[in-house]
Amino acid sequence: MMTLSTSMRQHSAAVIGLCVIQAGLLVTSGLIHLHLEQTAYRHVKTIGPLFIVQFVSCLVLAAAVLVTRHTLALVASVLLAAGTIVGFVLARTVGIFNFKLPYSTTLANQVLVVEIAAIVVGVMAAWVTWRASRTA
Repeated sequence: MMTLSTSMRQHSAAVIGLCVIQAGLLVTSGLIHLHLEQTAYRHVKTIGPLFIVQFVSCLVLAAAVLVTRHTLALVASVLLAAGTIVGFVLARTVGIFNFKLPYSTTLANQVLVVEIAAIVVGVMAAWVTWRASRTA
């Protein structure tokens, strides 16, 4: 019978905790984007459908992070959050897909904080899973 060392159990608990937090941040970001799409961007060509793509991507990656706890799923979740931030910054500054956001709502600013948190937590989780896979 194989037993886990204390170090491996701690890594495992850390990975599970970080993955649960990351999944929660992804779901939060996705739900906020769904709400924004339904209340403000439904009729904006290209941008509205991209909010739905972001929502679905968040749910898929949240599930992947929870089920696999794999470094690749975590890196993908970080890239999704970073890409969403880039899209927001472009929409607020120079415009994207012939759309320029004239102002930011409180909800838009809140989801920005959620996405920054998802980048930080996702990087931490990816690093811990990568380190654990190298020592196993």
